[in-house]
Amino acid sequence: MSSLDDVVTKYRVILLRPGAFELFSTALLARLPQGMSSLAILLLVREGTHSYAAAGVAVGAFAFASAAAAPVVGRVVDRLGRARVLVPLSLAQACAYAALVLAEPSGTGALIVLAAVAGALMPPIAPVVRVLLRDVFDDPPSRETAYALEAVLQELIWITGPLIVAVVIAFTSPRGAVLLLGAVGVSGTTLFVRSPLVQAVHGHALQRDRRSALASPQLRVLLAPVALTGGALGATEVGLPSLALHAGSRPASGVLLALWSLGSMAGGLSYGARVWSSPLSSRYRLLLALAVVCTAPLIAARSIAAGLVCSFLAGLTIAPVFSCQYALVGHAATQGSETEAFTWVAAALIGGIAAGSAAGGAVIGAAGVSGPFVVACLATLVAAALAADNRAAK
Repeated sequence: MSSLDDVVTKYRVILLRPGAFELFSTALLARLPQGMSSLAILLLVREGTHSYAAAGVAVGAFAFASAAAAPVVGRVVDRLGRARVLVPLSLAQACAYAALVLAEPSGTGALIVLAAVAGALMPPIAPVVRVLLRDVFDDPPSRETAYALEAVLQELIWITGPLIVAVVIAFTSPRGAVLLLGAVGVSGTTLFVRSPLVQAVHGHALQRDRRSALASPQLRVLLAPVALTGGALGATEVGLPSLALHAGSRPASGVLLALWSLGSMAGGLSYGARVWSSPLSSRYRLLLALAVVCTAPLIAARSIAAGLVCSFLAGLTIAPVFSCQYALVGHAATQGSETEAFTWVAAALIGGIAAGSAAGGAVIGAAGVSGPFVVACLATLVAAALAADNRAAK
């Protein structure tokens, strides 16, 4: 295990790189709406339709539209450049959020369509950040530390986003929370595009041919394990609240989910502080196998006390797995299609999470509270087996 001094030193080196702190901080602000959108849209549509079913469909439409549009948007970024795409997208998405608020009395259909439009207009900030990290940090150890920090910040978004929505709603309404999504998205994206590294690092030549990032066989091989990893996350995200309800404590749902994310942050920080000598592909398989081991205790958990320990344990491998995935995508991406490559991976992950959530919820009736965690373990086990064929990095 890395000592605290090792962790602090490694990440200090990354953040002291000229422009790095501004890159991470502005990207965090620009992506904050991603952690807020599901809850804000859910509550807005629920208030307007008085139906949780309709609200769930709207949130699903937002997520699936985001996943479906991401590779197309990434390809446009590769063709036209970051500055020409990101800010206009954020402005268009803010308009879609405003239309969603205005359409609240209009009925379920309009709200679902507008939620899908808002999802499709999501600026691909995370893929752009990962491309920049690949270009800025030349040596693999520093790059992996930077990727680990990026994975940890992603968890921070999912923790703080719902809390911000809860505070905003306490003082205003779901309408105020949805409008805030647009305001934060535009301001954060504008600051991100103006940050020194985004301005200075132009990357490779803009894509001029018609080849998709999927022309890379290494990238295609990665998509199935990524989607299965997403399925495991989606199933666990359903299983933890079910465990809390089974144990008789609805408020513990949030605590278990928060500990799960905190475990991921702890694992990511520790992973990024180490210098690894093993090949990326081997490490990726090992981390997926370790994820099965860390998630399996949740199958037997029946009390809140056991759930607290097991949820933290289950989170430990999440950020390290993502860090490895980012590095593998960086190796697999062909020149001129880097952003599109990362958006394909993001789309596979989002689709996997949605499918895993549905599967996890479906098995609870037949298999009980342990069902979602069995699904998560099986999905991760298959991902590890498929990753054995990955030759993206040696």
